[in-house]
Amino acid sequence: MSNSVKKWLFLFTVMVLPTAAYLFFVYSSKENFFVTLEYLVQDDAPEGQPYVIPDFAFTNQDGEKISSGDLREKIYVATFFFSTCPSICPAMNFHLKELQDRFAGYPDFQLVSFTVDPERDTEEVLKAYAKRLGADTDKWDFLTGDRDALYKTASDFFLSAMEDATADGGFLHSESAIIVDWEGRIRSRVDDNGNFVGSYDVLDAVALKDLKEDLRVLIAEFEKEKSIRIKRAKDAANNRS
Repeated sequence: MSNSVKKWLFLFTVMVLPTAAYLFFVYSSKENFFVTLEYLVQDDAPEGQPYVIPDFAFTNQDGEKISSGDLREKIYVATFFFSTCPSICPAMNFHLKELQDRFAGYPDFQLVSFTVDPERDTEEVLKAYAKRLGADTDKWDFLTGDRDALYKTASDFFLSAMEDATADGGFLHSESAIIVDWEGRIRSRVDDNGNFVGSYDVLDAVALKDLKEDLRVLIAEFEKEKSIRIKRAKDAANNRS
């Protein structure tokens, strides 16, 4: 056996076979063999039922209505900001753009940023802001609308959003991101003590790394679930024929 053939076989064994085996198990196994993210469950939820984000509907930078229903069947990351923020928002959105670029090839991933200053952050302002940021607006929506509705939505995500004359720029809001799955449920890892983490501080390097890793985990779970759905649909069709 020639050296070139031996080298090819070695590379195939080391690189191709593990990947093929991983994909086989992800798309064919009936049980999860990998770690999945936990669901947020409120204390008063019946039988541990996962919390689902209440319905919302706002307008994005292109004048399109974006609702919670439009985001079903997607994994999205939710944050709050405002375009004239002089402090944390530029750094937050810099790191969120890293997420955009990291998961650009995955069609079911979305970033959703809600303004806390809708009076100034009109559709036109948000469109210009997105352009300056280098945001791909097919993958990243900047939402504006009624102030009180936006602030209620922030609380629905367990994040803060409010006017504060003493704060830089006149507003206070969370610097954390929330992962929402394809059924509108908040998902996250648990910490070393078994506590649900819930949110990810995008200004913290460790939390940002955790966020990226957990998105990969959730994407793998969603892809597996979709493959199971497809298989069940095909089996049902075959049984009817």
